[in-house]
Amino acid sequence: MQVQSWDPLLSSKDADTEIVSAAQKREIKNILKSYVGMYDSFSELIQNGMDAVDRRANSENGDYERKLQLTINLEENSFSITDNGVGFNEKEFESFLAPNISFKNGGSTRGNKGVGATYIGYGFDYLQFGTKGNGHEFVGKLERGRGWVEDYTGTVTRPVVTSSESSDEYFNTINRGSTFKIKFGGEHTRPKDLSWYSATTPEQWLHLLLVKTPLGTINKIDNVSKPIKFDLTVINKNGDERKLSYEDALYMYPHTKIKASIDLKEILKIQNRLIEKGHDASAIPQKYMKSNGVYEYFNSSDLFSLKPKDDELNDLIKKYHVEAYGYFTYSTSVWDQLNDNLAKLRKGYRVLKGGLQLANNGMPQGELIAIPLTSNIGYQNQCHIIVHFQDADPDLGRKGFQPELKDASEKLSVAIVNRFKKWRKLLKSDSGTKPDITKELELHDWIKAQETHELSNPLVLNNKNFFAPMNEISITSEPQSEQDVIVLFNQLIAGGVIRGVNLLATSQIKQYDGVYKYVVKEPLSNHEFDKEDNPLGVQEFHFSKEHTSPPKILEYKYNIDALIHEFESDYKFEKDIHLAIAWEMGTEWKKKYEAISLLDLDNLHQRDFHGITHILNSGTTTFHVIILKELVNYLNDIDKSQSYQKATYGNDLF
Repeated sequence: MQVQSWDPLLSSKDADTEIVSAAQKREIKNILKSYVGMYDSFSELIQNGMDAVDRRANSENGDYERKLQLTINLEENSFSITDNGVGFNEKEFESFLAPNISFKNGGSTRGNKGVGATYIGYGFDYLQFGTKGNGHEFVGKLERGRGWVEDYTGTVTRPVVTSSESSDEYFNTINRGSTFKIKFGGEHTRPKDLSWYSATTPEQWLHLLLVKTPLGTINKIDNVSKPIKFDLTVINKNGDERKLSYEDALYMYPHTKIKASIDLKEILKIQNRLIEKGHDASAIPQKYMKSNGVYEYFNSSDLFSLKPKDDELNDLIKKYHVEAYGYFTYSTSVWDQLNDNLAKLRKGYRVLKGGLQLANNGMPQGELIAIPLTSNIGYQNQCHIIVHFQDADPDLGRKGFQPELKDASEKLSVAIVNRFKKWRKLLKSDSGTKPDITKELELHDWIKAQETHELSNPLVLNNKNFFAPMNEISITSEPQSEQDVIVLFNQLIAGGVIRGVNLLATSQIKQYDGVYKYVVKEPLSNHEFDKEDNPLGVQEFHFSKEHTSPPKILEYKYNIDALIHEFESDYKFEKDIHLAIAWEMGTEWKKKYEAISLLDLDNLHQRDFHGITHILNSGTTTFHVIILKELVNYLNDIDKSQSYQKATYGNDLF
């Protein structure tokens, strides 16, 4: 007669009549405490399912295909996974939830500590699990596991596994495999509710799971095996179901999602061919320039060459067969676009971004670590780096790696960034405009988009004192790029809106965009402030005669954020720049700078030259800024613009 219920803790002990001691409960609780991540529950179940299909693949030949079925049920607040792997025999099935019981065999599996199943069984208050096809078939459930662990009053009965029925359609159709289902909720579970992720579609969950869990397999570079396949079903709060079928269980490397990404090894091959033909190695074909990012895979030999004199590091690389991957994008705004527009995750949530990801035996482990740069620190947010170990057991649960492995990874990540930054010339310049990382528009589509933009975002400058006699600016829509900013700025100079800025030169190849002088000529009244006739003038004039400044450096950007990012990466230096012209101010200035708005009428005495809208002061350097969007709004309605200027840049002391 088949056993219908049992206690998984007693099944792991020789003395199966012994009462589970308080020490055993503490052991389980210590295991649960080591699981602190918001993706740990998904990771453990997915890891076990992938190991199960791998074990079956190793023992079978022929047409067997590794397959998983994942279901996110927001209505039920549950996650379930079914695999067509080896399944459990009876002995394994009755004891695998107990602490330190593991049927894994080291390097050929993703984990081998024997604590993950205990976390799944006793970290939640509902677990359903089943097996078939390995000499044993049973579906059971364990309820109130977490409640029992957290109870020290003796009022919660120790849970036992009882017989259950699986409603998983895939499990009911396969002849061999296993199924698991956990329900979230309760005081001690992480998360309490799946709505925390703000993901309601299979596409959103696909991005989350492929980046944050073992579902995103990080293969060895020479791996040629076919990836595990999986289906992903998401049931929303209303019970509506959507499904993605036959997806590949592979890590979402940035270059696979971001267009115009180039392999640095391919560039090096091109250079070698140029040298062989007697050509200039720097004459890289134009199609590789202005890329969104560069990437490279590093095998152990490649990593040795990055730090050839660091014997301790290279010993670790050899011992753990370390490999790495790096992606370097021209701007952090690329991550914003990937997460917001491609993955369509909740605003501000960055699942794929700059940082160092550690991995072991094919799966990412832990959260991203900051790349410890001592210079060009802005690059740490532009680089996504993976350092992949083999058989480097992380600490209990999913806490992290041993300190020496973390230190080695950080050294490698810095070396990879230093390698990438030498190739920055291949990338676009960061102008502050939002990148389009997913497509390139056809010409007629682009023209249509500009017409739509003109209708929805017209540029209107209603001021009788400028652009006489028509009083109209020739640019009809708001800028969308740095080039649009340059055109608008020159229009404003030509129309007399901004006076005294004389442009000497512009450059597309030098580090900075241009050179200018401040020139004040008679009549000096042309530069003096008048709210009606000359609202961008200087109130307290500093010159009693004509004045010409020395040549100064100016920068054009769509958004000042992009310029600050270039300061952070040491690509440009704020001490060199005297004037920045942009459409928008952005928000990055708030981290380091004091901003004085010269469009606030209370600050007119701070304006030294005509047309300057803001001053940015870091405490050590100061430079002028002209924010064209705010300038236009100011000219259209000076009084109305005051509330915005005071609220955004004001710093009232009393």
